[in-house]
Amino acid sequence: MWRADTGRRPADARTRRTPGRLSAKALGAIGLAAVAVVAAGGASSWSVERAQTGLGITIAGAPWTETAEPPSAVVEPTAEVVALADEAHLAPEGRELLYRAQPQILGAAEFAGRCEQHRARVLTGAVGCFNTGTGEIVAYAPTDPRLRGFLVETVAHETLHAAWEELEEATQLELTVLLEAELAALPAEALIHEQLAGSVGSSAEHRPTELFAYVGTQVWRDGGLASQLESTYARFVADRAALVAVHTGWRATLTETTEEIRAAQATLAERRQAAAQQRAEHDADLAAVDYYRQAHQEQAADVAALPLDEQQRLELSWTWWDGTELPMASAATTLGAAAELLARDEAALTSRETDLDTEDAAITTERDRIEALIDDLEALHEQMSPPSAG
Repeated sequence: MWRADTGRRPADARTRRTPGRLSAKALGAIGLAAVAVVAAGGASSWSVERAQTGLGITIAGAPWTETAEPPSAVVEPTAEVVALADEAHLAPEGRELLYRAQPQILGAAEFAGRCEQHRARVLTGAVGCFNTGTGEIVAYAPTDPRLRGFLVETVAHETLHAAWEELEEATQLELTVLLEAELAALPAEALIHEQLAGSVGSSAEHRPTELFAYVGTQVWRDGGLASQLESTYARFVADRAALVAVHTGWRATLTETTEEIRAAQATLAERRQAAAQQRAEHDADLAAVDYYRQAHQEQAADVAALPLDEQQRLELSWTWWDGTELPMASAATTLGAAAELLARDEAALTSRETDLDTEDAAITTERDRIEALIDDLEALHEQMSPPSAG
């Protein structure tokens, strides 16, 4: 589930946390912004501050000489970052924010702790962060290609945090009212409520930017949301419906797999029950045939022990175990008919046992397939939870 740090934190610290298992954890995204600490005075202290006009940044108190050139604020984005911007359907202004943030897309080992360092205590489950002090975006990249959308959403979410910082305070206030209204219109059971509460925690000042990032990446309806919201999002996202589809797409992978597992388990349970019933019936029939085989053998022995003339005069009838009637006839005729029934029954039982063994093997194969699906789903969930620094 989405949880927020309840301990002391620096101002404006926000973290996108990983979703949990489909069956026991929530799925979603949040974003982080942390403020750089500026030492008071001293030639060696410096900080990166966001400019109040345009999209540039200014470097204050940098420890270089007056004649030296400061580091460039713009770095050419990598092909991977450009691809992520494409997949997130970012507009030019959104792309500029993302590129300026020089996002670091990291595997689990490299990512561990990167989005926890601005917290007063270590948190687990962060998958991406935006630092308002440095303008940096860090995002965790799962290795499974089916979770590509998970990474795209993380990057888009953090970019929208950066976008929120670009808005005038008056605009932020207006949008917050609209965002709250959009949130209130969603069903009470919608996961976004839990995600938002978890990411905001006790820091109510983070709610507006989290609302902006959550709604922007996860909520869509035909015709779009409130016009002012959509016009603002359009500055940063060229096709927001497509961006939300990224969110629903990777979520659907997990949901569909879970539903497939549940349906397969239900069907397998029915097959097991039917197979058990058929096996019980087969065993009962096998016992009945064994009993009648022994009775036939004993009757044949009794008849054979009689004098020949008595054998020829003796007549027998028999009701077979399955209800088949053998009418009164000479002992030899009745015993011969019973022998034919025994041969029929033995062949049928052998065939049924082969079929039951085949079904048992198929059930085992299906069980193994379902277990493999469960293991695969578990692995996907594990990938959505990179290890913390601890």
